[in-house]
Amino acid sequence: MLSEISVFKVKKIVLIALALVVALSCNKEDDDDFIKQENGDIWLSGGLANCAAQIRLGNGSILIVDIDDILPFVSGDRVSVKYKEVGLNEFCPPNIDCEITEIKKLE
Repeated sequence: MLSEISVFKVKKIVLIALALVVALSCNKEDDDDFIKQENGDIWLSGGLANCAAQIRLGNGSILIVDIDDILPFVSGDRVSVKYKEVGLNEFCPPNIDCEITEIKKLE
Protein backbone atom coordinates (compact mmCIF):
# COMPACT_ATOMS: atom_id res chain seq x y z
CA MET A 1 0.00 0.00 0.00
CA LEU A 2 2.80 2.38 0.88
CA SER A 3 4.58 1.80 -2.41
CA GLU A 4 1.37 2.48 -4.39
CA ILE A 5 1.03 5.86 -2.65
CA SER A 6 4.66 6.71 -3.37
CA VAL A 7 4.29 5.80 -7.05
CA PHE A 8 1.13 7.90 -7.25
CA LYS A 9 2.93 10.88 -5.69
CA VAL A 10 5.87 10.54 -8.09
CA LYS A 11 3.53 10.35 -11.08
CA LYS A 12 1.64 13.39 -9.80
CA ILE A 13 4.88 15.40 -9.38
CA VAL A 14 6.07 14.40 -12.85
CA LEU A 15 2.75 15.42 -14.43
CA ILE A 16 2.76 18.76 -12.59
CA ALA A 17 6.35 19.42 -13.67
CA LEU A 18 5.51 18.54 -17.26
CA ALA A 19 2.46 20.83 -17.21
CA LEU A 20 4.60 23.64 -15.79
CA VAL A 21 7.22 23.24 -18.53
CA VAL A 22 4.53 23.32 -21.22
CA ALA A 23 2.85 26.36 -19.67
CA LEU A 24 6.11 28.30 -19.41
CA SER A 25 7.17 27.46 -22.95
CA CYS A 26 3.87 28.73 -24.32
CA ASN A 27 4.17 32.03 -22.48
CA LYS A 28 7.01 33.48 -24.58
CA GLU A 29 6.70 37.16 -25.40
CA ASP A 30 6.44 38.11 -29.04
CA ASP A 31 8.99 40.85 -29.83
CA ASP A 32 6.72 42.15 -32.57
CA ASP A 33 4.32 43.35 -29.86
CA PHE A 34 6.89 45.95 -28.85
CA ILE A 35 7.67 47.25 -32.33
CA LYS A 36 6.02 50.57 -33.07
CA GLN A 37 5.56 52.36 -36.37
CA GLU A 38 5.35 56.13 -36.85
CA ASN A 39 6.13 58.80 -39.41
CA GLY A 40 8.59 61.57 -38.66
CA ASP A 41 11.39 63.81 -39.87
CA ILE A 42 15.12 63.15 -39.81
CA TRP A 43 16.97 65.76 -37.76
CA LEU A 44 20.76 65.91 -37.68
CA SER A 45 22.66 68.45 -35.62
CA GLY A 46 26.28 69.25 -35.08
CA GLY A 47 25.65 69.15 -31.34
CA LEU A 48 26.20 66.51 -28.73
CA ALA A 49 27.15 63.16 -30.19
CA ASN A 50 24.57 61.42 -27.99
CA CYS A 51 21.72 63.54 -29.33
CA ALA A 52 22.92 64.45 -32.82
CA ALA A 53 20.90 61.90 -34.80
CA GLN A 54 17.18 62.09 -34.19
CA ILE A 55 13.85 61.27 -35.74
CA ARG A 56 11.17 63.71 -34.66
CA LEU A 57 7.90 61.84 -34.80
CA GLY A 58 4.52 63.26 -35.71
CA ASN A 59 3.19 62.34 -32.26
CA GLY A 60 5.72 64.68 -30.59
CA SER A 61 8.19 62.02 -29.45
CA ILE A 62 11.85 62.27 -30.35
CA LEU A 63 13.81 59.11 -31.13
CA ILE A 64 17.56 59.10 -30.55
CA VAL A 65 18.98 56.78 -33.19
CA ASP A 66 22.30 55.31 -34.22
CA ILE A 67 23.75 57.56 -36.94
CA ASP A 68 24.50 54.45 -39.04
CA ASP A 69 20.77 53.72 -39.26
CA ILE A 70 20.02 57.03 -40.96
CA LEU A 71 23.14 57.60 -43.09
CA PRO A 72 21.21 57.36 -46.38
CA PHE A 73 18.99 60.27 -45.29
CA VAL A 74 19.52 64.01 -44.87
CA SER A 75 18.04 66.43 -42.36
CA GLY A 76 14.43 67.16 -43.19
CA ASP A 77 13.70 63.86 -44.95
CA ARG A 78 10.25 62.55 -44.07
CA VAL A 79 10.41 58.86 -43.10
CA SER A 80 8.28 55.98 -41.93
CA VAL A 81 10.08 54.14 -39.16
CA LYS A 82 9.48 50.88 -37.29
CA TYR A 83 11.32 50.84 -33.99
CA LYS A 84 11.63 49.25 -30.59
CA GLU A 85 12.09 51.49 -27.55
CA VAL A 86 15.07 50.54 -25.41
CA GLY A 87 14.81 53.33 -22.80
CA LEU A 88 15.10 57.03 -22.16
CA ASN A 89 18.28 58.74 -23.31
CA GLU A 90 20.22 59.83 -20.21
CA PHE A 91 22.00 62.69 -22.01
CA CYS A 92 19.02 64.40 -23.59
CA PRO A 93 15.82 63.34 -21.81
CA PRO A 94 12.91 62.90 -22.32
CA ASN A 95 14.01 61.56 -25.69
CA ILE A 96 13.76 57.85 -26.42
CA ASP A 97 16.67 55.57 -27.30
CA CYS A 98 15.53 53.02 -29.86
CA GLU A 99 16.53 50.25 -32.21
CA ILE A 100 15.31 50.81 -35.75
CA THR A 101 13.95 47.67 -37.37
CA GLU A 102 12.86 49.31 -40.64
CA ILE A 103 13.06 52.81 -42.09
CA LYS A 104 12.05 54.17 -45.46
CA LYS A 105 11.75 57.58 -47.03
CA LEU A 106 8.27 58.95 -47.64
CA GLU A 107 7.57 60.83 -50.86
